[in-house]
Order: sequence, then C-alpha cells, then structure tokens
Amino acid sequence: MKIFADERRELIMTYLSKHKRATVNQLSEYANVTSATIRSDLTALQTLNKVERIHGGVRLPKVDTLHTNNSFSDRLNKHQNAKQRIGMKALEKIKNHQCILMDASSTTYELAKLLAETDIKLTIITNGLENAILLKENANLTVLIIGGFAQKGSNALTGRIDSQILNIYNIDYFFVSANGITIQNGLTDFSLNEVELKKEMIKQSNEVIALIDKSKFNISSSLSFAKLTEVDEIITDETVSSELSKQIPTKVTIIK
Repeated sequence: MKIFADERRELIMTYLSKHKRATVNQLSEYANVTSATIRSDLTALQTLNKVERIHGGVRLPKVDTLHTNNSFSDRLNKHQNAKQRIGMKALEKIKNHQCILMDASSTTYELAKLLAETDIKLTIITNGLENAILLKENANLTVLIIGGFAQKGSNALTGRIDSQILNIYNIDYFFVSANGITIQNGLTDFSLNEVELKKEMIKQSNEVIALIDKSKFNISSSLSFAKLTEVDEIITDETVSSELSKQIPTKVTIIK
C-alpha cells in the first residue's frame, strides 16, 4: 500500500528514535520504498534539522547541535507566524477570572503578547521573565512569577515565591511548549531545572494544553517532562498525518 511522504518521514523518525542512526538501505527496507525515495526524504528532514547526514547514512542530531545559538531571542524569530496563530487559538480557551499557568517558551510568549492587549481579568503564573514583564503592564492581570512578583511599573522582582505557590492556586490551564514531541518520549526539553519545574506545573494544573508548531514533531530532546497521556490537548499549525494521529492518545487541534 502506498504511503504519503509525511508518513514515510514519520517512519524514518520512529526508526531513528529506536536505533539513533541508520543506513539508507536499512531505512529503504523498513519503509518498503526505494533508496532514491529515502534519500529525498532525508534531504527534507535535514532541512528541518530533524536528522544529521553522516557517511553512509543518517543519525539524530546531537543535543549540542540542536541548541547551538538557541537563545530565547533566537527562538522568538523561528516559526513566528505559526506560533502567533497557535497563540490566537489558545486565547480562545481563556475565560474571565481564570487562573492560568504559562511556561517560559517562545510560543507562550506569543500568547502573552495577545493577553497583554485584552481586557480579560486573569491571574497568570509563569516562570518566564519576559512573559511577566510584558503582562504586568495590563492592570486587568494579576501576574506572579515563580521566584517573585512582577509588578506594574517596575522591572524588579519582589518577594520570594518558589514553586510551592502552585499548591495555593486553582490552575485552570497550563499552556506549555517543548523542544520536541514524539510518541515514545512525549514532550521533551533539554534543561534539567526547567523540566523538573514543568513536571510540577503539570501536576498542579486542571488541564494541560501543549502549544506545538510543526517543527517540533518527531524531535526528541534529552529529557522528558510529560507523557502524551498527561496532555489534554495539543494545538498545532499543520495537519498531523493519519499514521501519527492514530498514535496520539489525546485531542489534537489543527489551526486553520
């Protein structure tokens, strides 16, 4: 049975997630297609930085390669249009007087930009300093940053609040992104401290909404912080293939 290009490439990434590297012939046999087709798929995946070509085959990129020049300001400019559209869809879920939690990702920053311009009255907890600096200027928003308060008119953090603040508030939604998402490893990232905090954020939230642009699929970073069964909804910007959608055990919302 003929399979589409995106389905073949998911097969390739599945194989690599298990074996870390492969030859063209191995992938050709695994996907039951010609070597020429596999080489074309590998070129497409390499363009997306999902694989690294090596002599005689391909491997998953090293963690250091994935995160070179990957500062917050750099990430803000990558796939920005997709992140903006994902943020707009996420905004539709938020209602007056809710308490929401946001991580420090560049994707949730796009949601923060939208919230900064609304008249919705909210309590927002975040570990993102840039999020807090932006949001605190809206008088309708009560903003808490894990590590301290962010107050209107000041760039300073005051008080001392650690992650135990999460036990006090009834959190309606946790909006979170990740460096990568796979069926096998779930949501993954590379910072141990942030991963541990995200795990705690997930435990304390009524609903977990993952904001994931298409570049993150079939990428696995070094540390997992959530199984897909712990995620209530994934909002993304491109149709997930039928093969992958069958394996995702949670709701997937595709933005139009």
